Amino acid sequence: MKTLLRAFIVVIIIIGGVLIIVVGKKPFPEPECLVCGINLVRTLGIAEVILGLGALVIQANLTEKQRNF
Repeated sequence: MKTLLRAFIVVIIIIGGVLIIVVGKKPFPEPECLVCGINLVRTLGIAEVILGLGALVIQANLTEKQRNF
């Protein structure tokens, strides 16, 4: 049950990152710096998706090791 809950939380994090990326594509003028405006939001969304996928892979590996142990 804990494994299912953890996987569900990670999937929610990935969906949140995708939503940040999609919502961040509004037709605003692009600022020149990375830490200003929409570029930061898009970068954080991409980072959230990547970290969520990494967490999902780590969780799957830990679960597989526990089953084989």
